[in-house]
Amino acid sequence: MTRFPLILLHHAGGSARVFDALVAALPAHIEPVPLDLPGRGRSWREQPATSAEEAVDWLVERTAHIDGEFAVFGHSLGAYLGLALVARLEEREGGMRCSTLFASANSGPVGAVLPFEGSALATGDEEIFRIAEASGGFVDERLRGHAQLRERAARLLRADFALSQSFLNKQRRCVTEAEIVVCCGADDVFSAQQLEQWRLNSTSGTEIHRFPGGHFYLEDHAEGVADVVAAKLTRTTAQTVS
Repeated sequence: MTRFPLILLHHAGGSARVFDALVAALPAHIEPVPLDLPGRGRSWREQPATSAEEAVDWLVERTAHIDGEFAVFGHSLGAYLGLALVARLEEREGGMRCSTLFASANSGPVGAVLPFEGSALATGDEEIFRIAEASGGFVDERLRGHAQLRERAARLLRADFALSQSFLNKQRRCVTEAEIVVCCGADDVFSAQQLEQWRLNSTSGTEIHRFPGGHFYLEDHAEGVADVVAAKLTRTTAQTVS
């Protein structure tokens, strides 16, 4: 059976482990491709990327084995990187083609406002943790008592917020031919207007799905998210075959 590739891109300061429950809930005909950005998880030996262009270069290399149609599920920061990735791939002739970008837990980039002034890389530890929490994220209290882990977490957050800053400064208006399916927790910080702005980044239309929960709704409602993903990609596969 041919499986439909679904690239999974995680949030700032996180790893692909955030998708564990979703991966377990996906039907057999969807092939999850969870990727850890440089500096964490299976890519922990690599230097963290600090610009969207650098991160997309890395993602293009890591997804080169995919041939034909695929989809992307990007959570928070991953939604912006997913948009940048599929827009980059559309500049090429033939090869990979994204049918659907699932943009999770983030506002449409055109009207997005950066949560800090100046360079993310120059932001101190306390401030970067405060920004992460104000943006809907979660900072583990155990970090406060472990200097080495705290320093590493702050370093990753700075790099990842620099990615977001780079994307919004240079690529917030990039457009994809893929349909954008917006997924968000009902208690997250993003308004309906902010979510609706994703339509400005697609020539194929958008739809919005709200789930119970906050910024990490997909961990507690993986089956519901998987149902939305499966329904969309099953229709896409059927249309491709016909």
